[in-house]
Amino acid sequence: MSPSDLNYAQKYIKQFYTLADDSEGLLESKNSLSGKISEVQQFYGLKETGELNHETMEIMKMPRCGFPDVAPYRLYPGRPRWRKPFVTYRVVNYIPQLNYFEIEDAIWRAVNVWQKAIPLNFVRVHNIEADIMITFERRAHGDDYPFDGRGGTLAHAFSPAPGIGGNIHFDREENWTVRPYGVNLFRVASHEFGHALGLAHSKHRSAVMYPTYKYHQSNILSLSWDDIRAVRNLYGTIQVYHQKAAEPQIPDKCDPATSFDAVTKAHGETLLFKNEYFWHTYQQTADAKFTPIQDVWFDLPSNIDAACEIPEENTIYFFKGSKFWTYIHHELSRNSSQSIYLFGLPTSVKQIDAVIFIQQTKKIIFFVGNMYWSYNEEIKTMDYGYPKWISSNWPGMNDKIDAALQNNELIYFFSGPRLYEYDNWRKEIVRTVNSNSWLGCEVSEF
Repeated sequence: MSPSDLNYAQKYIKQFYTLADDSEGLLESKNSLSGKISEVQQFYGLKETGELNHETMEIMKMPRCGFPDVAPYRLYPGRPRWRKPFVTYRVVNYIPQLNYFEIEDAIWRAVNVWQKAIPLNFVRVHNIEADIMITFERRAHGDDYPFDGRGGTLAHAFSPAPGIGGNIHFDREENWTVRPYGVNLFRVASHEFGHALGLAHSKHRSAVMYPTYKYHQSNILSLSWDDIRAVRNLYGTIQVYHQKAAEPQIPDKCDPATSFDAVTKAHGETLLFKNEYFWHTYQQTADAKFTPIQDVWFDLPSNIDAACEIPEENTIYFFKGSKFWTYIHHELSRNSSQSIYLFGLPTSVKQIDAVIFIQQTKKIIFFVGNMYWSYNEEIKTMDYGYPKWISSNWPGMNDKIDAALQNNELIYFFSGPRLYEYDNWRKEIVRTVNSNSWLGCEVSEF
């Protein structure tokens, strides 16, 4: 092994196997280092030689969790665990590689890997201090466990305790993804939640709590028998009377009669709302994700009337009845809903059918019945001379509009089970298809 390999091994063992600092240098600490190398080899099921060989170095250089494999017991006295039935968690910040929904979905699925095995309930919260605070951090970030950039340590978590206890930190510089390539956030988060519950690392390669990261083609993850034994040793098993709430009945997205309450863009995704749920998809494909509205916007009611995104302001407006909600970066910007009449709409308007933001003009268009209003978002004023007939600006659009969305020169009007693709330059309908064609359902043209 080269001097650089020896130096790397010493740092690795110091971090993960409690190798004490030795002021006399590496040569004088040879015996101590050899013993620790044997510990590494024993932990990973390698031949115990005490020598730093290629097989051992390969293990040491694999991406991994920042939690020690062998830690002094004094750091984790009394079998730390959460001693209450409900544990809150909160994602505090986000990263550009993944959008809000991808991150929240990955974390939620990681939570459920463990929640299915024990009588403990996780509750997602916003804007308040949670038991488990989840952040993306870079290098030194104030907890004595600095990250090392891409590769190496991916994340770390703290055992249940007040303060920083239970918190999970992810290395912001990793190539985070929700797909098989890169570092899959769901898989790493599942591992770190085990630490946040009080579990140490497992020697079993099939365990979620195995310390090194393994690349997988599948996005399905199950606890191994060793994970289940360890977590139930802390929290017990789910009794019959601890029945979970019934799974929500997902509407049949490919029902020919499917219509949508509202449609909007958000961070590059298309969101299609129906009752108390919404689908979100990137390229209008069959893998559209289905999510309860209140899992993302917990203040928002179901059965909304309309929604639109103002991309430059990271803002989404939601409308229901005579009220609207403003979310900036997915946080409610005020404590409650506000009146739609603040936009300058007349009080004769009791609800909005659809709303669309026109990127080129920076105007918000409100559709009500067969009329529409134009609101200047830049100067926050309703334009003069409105309302106007919808057919005066969009000839051929005679049906009631349920939702609308713009993409370049096309405006997509949703009306019941039909989706009208409207060329806003030529002022004509270019195609009419089924509304649910954006969810990967078979396309039918009318």
